Amino acid sequence: MNILGIDTSSIVAAVAVLNSVKLSAEYLVNNRKVHSEKLMPIVDRVLKDSNLTLDDIDAVAVSKGPGSFTGIRIGMACAQGIAHACNKPIIGVNTLDGLAYNLMFSDSLICPVINAQRQESYTSLYNWQAGKLCRLKDYLLINNSELAKLLLDLNKEVIILGDAAQLIMEAVTTLIEDNYCQQNNILKAHPAFMMPKASSIAAAGLYAFSKGNYDDCFTLEPFYIRKSNAEEKWEERHGGKACTKHNS
Repeated sequence: MNILGIDTSSIVAAVAVLNSVKLSAEYLVNNRKVHSEKLMPIVDRVLKDSNLTLDDIDAVAVSKGPGSFTGIRIGMACAQGIAHACNKPIIGVNTLDGLAYNLMFSDSLICPVINAQRQESYTSLYNWQAGKLCRLKDYLLINNSELAKLLLDLNKEVIILGDAAQLIMEAVTTLIEDNYCQQNNILKAHPAFMMPKASSIAAAGLYAFSKGNYDDCFTLEPFYIRKSNAEEKWEERHGGKACTKHNS
């Protein structure tokens, strides 16, 4: 069972092919290249390097957010196009869940953090129990300082990862310097595991697909949590709600 994983929810553009036996190929680039120009060539390269075609793919897993509004739309449009054209199942994977898969089978609590700007982050909290990823909190949009307090108050080792990790570590340091607490139970993940990985999206998708859980490519929607700046400005000008549907 070959799963094509795609993640463009951040500055990272990542594509992988994974099955239950091995990771066949993964391409990850972490710089400011334009996802809309690079994504399909990356998909093509990963398939060729795996000696596979789209006919050999059993399902497509894609990061559905939260994260970059534009990046999410690009990745999902690509995945939905492939799923529709090739009549393949599609699995939408929450970006925070995908990040937690970067630290598979860790004994620590895992806190992925995605920069939401305005001194806020998208986050949740996870651990691994009997080989299964368990989410311990709802998906949150939270002030960075408040999140730092929440994690320090756990008094358990927590590994943070994602593009807001450094911001959270700075908030933790500030709280400790201000005598909020004496201990620092917060660790930052190694750079190799810090950012979204398509292989993690594929792994989450593989697990979901094995349980018979997948989405309809026509109804799968991004998971934004917060409205985009454009929608917020539209509401301010028109005194009402924008018509785009959001998950909460």
